[in-house]
Amino acid sequence: MPWTAAASKEEEINVFEKFDAALHSLTGNNKTSKTDPGMQMEIVQSQLEEMELSIEDMEAGLECLLRRLIKTRVSLLNIFNH
Repeated sequence: MPWTAAASKEEEINVFEKFDAALHSLTGNNKTSKTDPGMQMEIVQSQLEEMELSIEDMEAGLECLLRRLIKTRVSLLNIFNH
């Protein structure tokens, strides 16, 4: 799913929070978890992959924004020079 301006900031934060919770579970910071370590590792790996995709989407959006800013700057410079 490509990143768009309409992408919810809450969705992005949720991805990071889910990864953080899975990582805490794996490192033993969550003493109430009864999931076996192998399953916890799979959960962390899955969350890490989801977070990586989310970061890639954000990077793509930022690259698009940067290109638009550069085009706008060039247009403004052309207007001021004529």
